[in-house]
Amino acid sequence: MKYVTTIYCLFVFYINAFAQHADSAIVATPDSSKAFSFSIKLPALTQIPGAPEPFYTYLWDFGDGHFSMSEKPEHIYAKADTYDVYLYAVNNYDDGKKPQRKKQKVNVSKNQAGAATASVAEENFFKANDMFELKYNSMAKPNDTMVLIAGWKNTDLQPTEGTLYLMLNEKQFEQTCFDTSGFRAYGNAAGLTALSGADKIPPLQSSLLITESGSPASNFPTVLSAAEGSAALSTTLALYKNVYASRLESAPTGEAKFSFLQLHVTPEMIKDTNATLTITGVYVPDRGKPVMHKLSVPVVNSHDPNKMNIKGGRIGYRFLKKYKPLDYKIRFQNNGKGPARKIALDITMAPVLDPQSIKVKDMHPFCPPCDSAAIEKRGCWELLKNDSGALFTFHGIYLKGTHQKGVEDLDSTKGFMEFEIVTKKKLEKKPFKSRTAIYFDKNEPVITNYATGRFKKSLSSIIMAGYEKAFGDNRISSDGLVTGFGVAPLAPYLPYWQAEFYYKAGITTQVVNTSFDRVGTIFIDSLKRNFEYNRFDSMQENNISQLKLIPIQLRHNINNFISVGVGAVVTADISGSIQTRKSYQLLSPNGVNLPYTVADKQTLKSFSNWKARPFFDLQIGKVKLGPHLGLRYYYNGKNKSFGYFYAGWRL
Repeated sequence: MKYVTTIYCLFVFYINAFAQHADSAIVATPDSSKAFSFSIKLPALTQIPGAPEPFYTYLWDFGDGHFSMSEKPEHIYAKADTYDVYLYAVNNYDDGKKPQRKKQKVNVSKNQAGAATASVAEENFFKANDMFELKYNSMAKPNDTMVLIAGWKNTDLQPTEGTLYLMLNEKQFEQTCFDTSGFRAYGNAAGLTALSGADKIPPLQSSLLITESGSPASNFPTVLSAAEGSAALSTTLALYKNVYASRLESAPTGEAKFSFLQLHVTPEMIKDTNATLTITGVYVPDRGKPVMHKLSVPVVNSHDPNKMNIKGGRIGYRFLKKYKPLDYKIRFQNNGKGPARKIALDITMAPVLDPQSIKVKDMHPFCPPCDSAAIEKRGCWELLKNDSGALFTFHGIYLKGTHQKGVEDLDSTKGFMEFEIVTKKKLEKKPFKSRTAIYFDKNEPVITNYATGRFKKSLSSIIMAGYEKAFGDNRISSDGLVTGFGVAPLAPYLPYWQAEFYYKAGITTQVVNTSFDRVGTIFIDSLKRNFEYNRFDSMQENNISQLKLIPIQLRHNINNFISVGVGAVVTADISGSIQTRKSYQLLSPNGVNLPYTVADKQTLKSFSNWKARPFFDLQIGKVKLGPHLGLRYYYNGKNKSFGYFYAGWRL
């Protein structure tokens, strides 16, 4: 009986645990007012230690081009049909996995159809401009999914069609940001067509409005003429690997349409966590003015709406100058049960950056700077700079909380501050980190991620020229003038690999010169007899041209002026000769010494005599970028070693 009880208790425990972490299907319930109510049971949330209270955010795609971000929304369908309803839920501050996309078919009869109503999220969608905007339901987490929401509105006096262009996967990132293999459109949008290099977006016929957002929207739109807009469009297209187009159906005046695109964030993007991706969309109506909207999407390790990023992804080091301005953006969200009236951003900057150079560029909630003479600060912002960073404070604002009663527009709970800061000097090519502590009123701070500045991978070419000297009394090589080039990472700060290729133009070098006073006998073929000699002299001259390949070399820059390396060189003789002359003092019968010389010349075959030798190298000068001097010693035995003194330049 005891064992039965134990088994039963374990069974109940696991059933309850499974039920706690499992989620159910979407439940769609019609009512007498023709509205369908939607709900679902999702897994219980597990709070990350030290993080704020976890919560779900919702994106309901009703299948007819309408959506909602409420937990339990209601929706009326305009036409009788069968619709695929999707739910995308995001677990913020949760220690578990994000729920998978849920799908449910909903059959709507003629009696259940009515006048479709717009949700609160739809009504508050167009904040950057009143025509076209992109938004996301979550930040980009590697090996996870996110949903891109594209919305467009007909502001013309007549129904009009249009074309939507989407640009994904910036070329500045080596890895692909979004996997588009499963790219599909939902709702009323037509299918997406990939544009090839030959396809072009037609020149614009009217002025172009350019807006930006990163949820919330920027406060500074740009308007360009048709010619300037076409040029800006071409420049933007060149920044992306993938461009898609979708033909949009006719929309009545004042009506908004929405499409939902699920994107998979590739696992490789973990390399660029803390970077900011940009998705660009262009809406070109058949009548009316086109709009370009740029959506900034942070790459994150977890679904945390409080984030600090350096804009622009990776930095190109080759053309980096001193006092380069860098752009940072701090995002925050009030997930409290009430509004926040004071928000303080305590920013700690990397030591290579100058906090005194901070310039505020944009913010949300948008407000003016505080009057320093005012006794009470309300509806304004204040910036206090210090040696390690700055304290930016919103005074007397009203930022709604996600758990506040009646709040459905999640953008109203979010804010940001964007600023520019200048480097103190030309940066070393290594990561630099900054972060922010975010205070909502008098609550404990939320500490953001480290915003890490990194550099794009790039190569440096090296040109080298110098003189090579063979060592040893009986050395088998010759001296020569050596020129070549190498390839290595640009301005590295860690041990790195380097490859090199050289050509040595051989110089005639006397490598052996011996003399002996001794008696011997030599046979002279032309005279058909032996002769005695009492002295023997021998001389050898080498003139050998070679190709040299260093397929692998490990180097380390000790500092900016000293570098060491070890590796192996593979050599092959490609031309030249080895000439030997032997002189004899012959003894004649009358006692007079007669000289006799025998010469032999060996011409080398091309690509012969392959050898491999280890070496050690020392460089002094501007060893990361610029001119330097080097000394290299190749070792392979007493009479086979040689040294190389050279001058080089890393470009």
